[in-house]
Amino acid sequence: MKNTKLMALMIAALFWGSAYCNEVYIEQVGSGSTINITQEGSDNSVGTSITPAFVGGGTNTVNVDQIGSNNTLLMLVNGPGAAATVTTNGSGNTQEIACGSVISAGCSASTITQTITGDNNNIMQDLGAGANHTSNITVTGDTNNVTHTSTSAGASNVDITVSGNTNTIGVTQSGTVLQTVSVNSTGNNNNISIVQSD
Repeated sequence: MKNTKLMALMIAALFWGSAYCNEVYIEQVGSGSTINITQEGSDNSVGTSITPAFVGGGTNTVNVDQIGSNNTLLMLVNGPGAAATVTTNGSGNTQEIACGSVISAGCSASTITQTITGDNNNIMQDLGAGANHTSNITVTGDTNNVTHTSTSAGASNVDITVSGNTNTIGVTQSGTVLQTVSVNSTGNNNNISIVQSD
């Protein structure tokens, strides 16, 4: 819906004996947004009643698919070309996807993709208001912590693949030149920290 402000509150309930509901709270603002959300299981949430998963203006495409129980997704996505795809199969996972900010809609031509298969993983991205952020994070396993933070003003790309349990992966990018990071972590209890700048 173009150039309109829409406050959407969607609550989906799935009953297993007693009611355990999946909740979706979204504030969508303008432009060519396409939002598809599927949640299967119990006690999954996208946003909260106090802090909705804001989408914003620009050409946004948001696809969320959480299958399991007690999965939490916090989302900000705004900016001219942002697109976010989140797929979760498992339980107890927490994800945060930010792109730009509520005050500044800048996030250039960002593409954020996160795929989780497993339980109790914590995946966080904060891409600031920079240029061409492109991120792909794939996690297969349990109790992994993956963080990607970028304030880069130039073209940047991150591809993180984690296969295993109890790994901690952190990538921080800043600066103005082209930056690319590719991480492929296999096994358990790995600790990887990468800081990339000019």
